[in-house]
This record gives sequence, structure tokens and C-alpha cells, in this order.
Amino acid sequence: MKKISILIATLALAAGVLAGCAPLPFVNPGDFLGGGGTGDAAEGADDVTEDVKEDFSDSDFSDLSGDVSSEGATVAEPTAAVYPISASGTYLFRGSYGGIRFTEKNLHLHLIFDGAEIVSDGIAIDGSEKSGAEVVLTLSGENSVRSASDSENAIHVKGKLSLNGSGSLSVASEGKNAVKVSKDFAAVDCSLTLTAKSHGIAARSISASDCEITVLSAGKDGLNAECDDETTAFTTGEGYVYLKDVDYTCAVEGDGIQADTVVYLNGGNYHIKTQGTFVPKSQMAEYGLAADDFKYVLQNGVYKRIASDETGRYGANSLYGLKQGCKGIKVGEIEYPNPENEEEEIAVTEGDYSIIIEDGTFSVDSTDDAVHANSGNLSVRGGTLTLSTYDDALTSDVLTKITGGEIAVTKSYEGIEGGYVEIAGGKIQITASDDGINAASDDPKVTEHILISGGDIVVRAEGDGVDSNGSINMSGGKLVVFGPTSGANAALDADRGIVIDGGYLFAAGPLGMVETPASNSGQNVLSYAQNQAIGANTVLSLTDESGDAIFSVTVEKSCQSVILSCPELTTGKSFKLYGGNAELCAFTVSSVITSIGSQGGMGNPNGMPPNGFGGGFGGGRGPGGR
Repeated sequence: MKKISILIATLALAAGVLAGCAPLPFVNPGDFLGGGGTGDAAEGADDVTEDVKEDFSDSDFSDLSGDVSSEGATVAEPTAAVYPISASGTYLFRGSYGGIRFTEKNLHLHLIFDGAEIVSDGIAIDGSEKSGAEVVLTLSGENSVRSASDSENAIHVKGKLSLNGSGSLSVASEGKNAVKVSKDFAAVDCSLTLTAKSHGIAARSISASDCEITVLSAGKDGLNAECDDETTAFTTGEGYVYLKDVDYTCAVEGDGIQADTVVYLNGGNYHIKTQGTFVPKSQMAEYGLAADDFKYVLQNGVYKRIASDETGRYGANSLYGLKQGCKGIKVGEIEYPNPENEEEEIAVTEGDYSIIIEDGTFSVDSTDDAVHANSGNLSVRGGTLTLSTYDDALTSDVLTKITGGEIAVTKSYEGIEGGYVEIAGGKIQITASDDGINAASDDPKVTEHILISGGDIVVRAEGDGVDSNGSINMSGGKLVVFGPTSGANAALDADRGIVIDGGYLFAAGPLGMVETPASNSGQNVLSYAQNQAIGANTVLSLTDESGDAIFSVTVEKSCQSVILSCPELTTGKSFKLYGGNAELCAFTVSSVITSIGSQGGMGNPNGMPPNGFGGGFGGGRGPGGR
């Protein structure tokens, strides 16, 4: 699949001279507020999701939606025995049956259920042994299918299965999947309710439009789309989930939606609940887990995610992991077999996988990550998302890009994460027990960055508010950070510096790890600090020479440092900063960085401290970073 590079112009860099107002008369060894040196300006990452959108956005369900006629149907008489089908055609089922079985290969079937009840001790609708079937199942009224076997699927078609009609279907399996399809599954217009010991629906691909799908319970995934075992290269022709204007509800022990290649969601309502099971590290071998899967501790009866560099402090019985993945929405990670060496597998890591959210209302409450794109990109373009998770809310291994929508992360370990994080629009609220926004990658080819060019963002973080293992560039939008209260973390943290070229920035945090934007920023910055904490609920206001408020924020946590930047903070003009009715400082902007409360003169290139040490030095990454 070709890649479309979306060029984001290199941020304009303006040379600046380190200068500021006279420091306040107190000793403040914990921060460098000088903004010395220059910061990196990053270009946008390649965005392969445009290609994926072209593959899915024009999907047409009109033929399937219209194929509901029962004219010429063979009436299947109710029977306690299994009803055999040996010839292609249209069949009408009303009443109770002991099962339906396909007895020939390559059947083309139109099955019409009108108040049908299929109950079997084996596979209730059995096309598992005769391959090549293409089945359209039309629903009228209320219908049900159930397998009482502890080892069989309720519906198993070795071919394609499509559902339509205005009726409903309840499918239950006491042993395996509710619906198992070897190739493509599609549904339109109808209502489908599933209960499964394993997956709700398992197929090569899953497509649905204008219908309701409810997974009451599943021991594994609600929707599961996997590529064929013989697939040797990435393709958008299989392994995907495409949902358009679908009402999807699930309560599962595995992933709510899982695909190997692509998840594309456009419209509808999604209520996804995943409930994982925690097991102690002493049971690692029993569940086939790796050592780094154990990243939770149990505190006061609640499981809490901890940083990987903290796990060494805990014994085997004090660390917990999830016995299986239980993410809300997930793509990948898939490994393809190597055609030249059957014992080897090829992992795709070049951004082929994608999760695309165009529109819809999403409520995700997951034990594991809420939305996770392994080895690829995540794109949120619209919709309303409310996300709660023990781990990360929106995360990808390559690019996490947000251009629209309303996102509320009510609970998370890290709110938004990716090798690259790019935000160009949307309204975003993040609550995180560690970093609010984090750019980190284990891939040495990735030079991490966070680009903010638009959007209205509020971050509430106990770790770093916005943390990049590379650079942070802001050129537009509004970013408010209520950072940590501990000096081991910072409101803003970037290994390659912070460049502010536009937008409205307010970042509040403690002393000790303060990092000020670099002096080659294109927009002026105020960096203010004081030893005495500014109390929570204090209104901080920046006023101009006329006393008019330019920027006003109510501080949600106590803080000692404030970094503020806005277009109105122009060179040669005078301003005042107020805490409530009290004047905190008055200053005239004479350079890119105005530093108040600093000892000054000690900044490093990129605004970083010598060697990145913490403690009495500013900058660097706190222990919460990745």
C-alpha cells in the first residue's frame, strides 16, 4: 500500500537572546527558566491512514440491504432433527429446528428466518465441513440460534455470511464462538445479540452498516477479524473491521474490537466494556506471559499501573499482569509467515496498521488500553469519545493523530501516546496518573515528536503533563496543563527541546524539573516561578498595559511554576501577572523568553540541564517517562 506524506511545514525559528526581568529575591535552585539554546523543529510524520480511508469510506451496502425477498422460497418444515440443505436456493424457516447443515460445497443460499428457533447439541447452523458457501440470512421478527455444546460454534460457515432484514437474531454458544465465518461477515439493517464462550464474531473481515450488534458476554473478543494463516504481506483486503452507523455494545473479557489490519469506524454509538483478569507474576508460565506483562500493583484493593523502571522494587507476588489482552479497540500486532523460511515470521512495523475514527459516540471502559494501534497509526478525525482505562487511553506504536472530535479521558495511566503525536484539532480533556501526552518509541528509527497545531486541550497529569523523548512543537491551538505537584516530574518535558511558534499555552507545575521553551521559539514566552506555592483554585490572569485580561486560567492544583505563551505577548509591551487580586509580577517583554523567579544564566542547548540530571537541575525526563 502506497504512503501519502502529509507535509507539515518546518516550524519557523526566530533567533532570540536569553534575557528577562530581574529575578525575584529568593533562592530557587530547582529550575532553569532561561530557555537557553535552541530546540528541534520536527516535520509531520507520514500519514498512511489516507490510503486506508480510500479503501473503506465508499463501501456500499445497498445491494445487501435490498436483498430481502422470499419469493420462490422453499418452506423448511419445522423438525427436531437437523434440516439438511444440499442445493443452492432460497429457504424459509419458521418455528423450531434441531439444526441446519450444509451437505454440499459452494452453495449459494438465501435463508429467511421469520420467527425461527434453532437449537442444537452441536453446531446449530453448520457449514463447517463444506467450503465455498455464500449465505445471505434475512431476518424478520425475532429469531434465535443456540449451541449447547461445550466445544462448538453456534454458527459456523466455511465461506461468506451476510445478514440483513428488519428483524433480530440472538446467537449463543456455550463452548466457542457465537458466529464463526472463514471469510467475510457483513450485516445491515438488522439487530444481532451474541453470547459466547470465545469470540462474539470471528471472521476474516467484519463489515456492518445501520444495524445493532450487542455482545452480552464473551470470553474473548467481541468482534475479531484475522488474516488468513497463509497471508504473507499486509493487505487491506482482509483482517479488518468496518462499521458505519452501527450501534455496538459489548461486555467482554478480551478486546471489544480486534483486527489484524484496520479498524475503520464512521458514525454510530459504541459502548465497549472489557473486564480483564489480573494474575500474579508467579503464574507467568501458566498463562504464557512475558516478564514485561507484569506492570500492575495492588494498592488498597485497586490495581494500579506503574512505570517499567519501578517494577524491580516489587517481588513476584506483588506484581500483576492481565492473563489476556482486553483492550477496547485494537489493531495488530500481526506477524506474517516468511515464505522463504516457514519457521520465521515477519512483523510489519512500517505503519501499515491503522485505526481510524471518523465519527460516532464512543464510551470505552477497559482494563487494558482503550484504543491501541500496534505497529501503526491511530487517527481520530471526529466523534465524541469518553475513555476510561487502567492503562493508556489513545496509543499507537507509530503515529497518533487527532484532527477533530471531542475526547474526554476520564481515567488513564497515560492519556495520549505514540512514537509521534500530532494534534491539529478537537476538544480534548485528559486525566492521567502518569504522563498526559507522551511521545515515546522503542524503534530506533523513530525520532519522537509532539506537534500541536490546533485543538483545545486540557491535561491533568500526575506525571509529566506533556512529555516527548524527542521534541515538542506548538504552532496553534490552546494547551492548558495542570501538571504534577511532585518535583520529580514537570508540566512540559522534551529531550530535544520545546519550540513555541503560536497558539495559547499555559503549563503549571512544581519546581525541580521545570523546562522552559527554547529561545528560538517564534512566539514570546513568560516563565514564572516562586518558592511559595500558588494555591489550587487561584485565578491566574495575564493583563496588558491597559489592565485588560489577555489570558485567564483557574489553577486546579497548587503549583510553583507557570509557563505562559500567547500571540498578545508582544515584544516591547508591558504586562502583569495576577494570582487572584494579588499582583505576582510586572514585566516588559524584551526577548523571546521572559524569565521571572530564576537565578538565570545556567541554561543549556535545548533548554536542558547538564547531563539531564534531575533533583537540583531542571529539564530532563522524570521517572514517569517512557
